[in-house]
Amino acid sequence: MNIAFAALIVSALSLLTGAAALGWQISSWHYDGRRVRVRLLHGGIGTATAVVGKVGRDGRPKDLSSAIDQGLVAREVIGIAVTNVGRAPVRIDRYSLHPVGGPVSLTPHGDAVGPELPFRLPPGETETWYAYADDARRLTHSAHSIGHITSRRFYMSVELGTGDTKRTKREVRI
Repeated sequence: MNIAFAALIVSALSLLTGAAALGWQISSWHYDGRRVRVRLLHGGIGTATAVVGKVGRDGRPKDLSSAIDQGLVAREVIGIAVTNVGRAPVRIDRYSLHPVGGPVSLTPHGDAVGPELPFRLPPGETETWYAYADDARRLTHSAHSIGHITSRRFYMSVELGTGDTKRTKREVRI
C-alpha cells in the first residue's frame, strides 16, 4: 500500500467523522430549543368533571350522549392540549379557535377554561385550554350571515412567547 492511498483513507475517515459531528451538533441545537406539540380535543366540562378526548381523523365530535344519560351536566367544549417536547421552557401567550377558511378567530378571555395566560410550560409537561362550542357556533353563525364562512369545521392554535404559532392538524365539525 502506497502512502498516497493511506492518506486518502485517513482523509475520507476524517471527512466522515467531521460530517457526523456537524450533524450531531445541528440535531442537538434543534432539539434543545422550545418545541411544542398540539392536539385537538372535544368533549364536555361540568362543574367537577370533564369528559374529553382526542378528535379522530374523521373530524367528528365525541358522542357525549352516554355520559349525559348517566347524569353528566356539562357544556360542550373544544380544546387544545399543548405538550412541551423540547428541553427548554416555553411561554404560551394565547390560544384561539379558528373556523376553517374564515378570516376571523375566537380567543376566549372572560370565560377561558384553563390556566391563566401567559403560562410558562416546563419541559415534558402538558397543559390544556378549552373554548366553549356554543361560542364557536355563534361565531360561525354571525360570520356566515355576512358571507365569510361556509364551513362548520374548526381547528385551534396557540401563540408562543417566541412569536411562533402552532396549529392543530386535525379539525372538528361542530
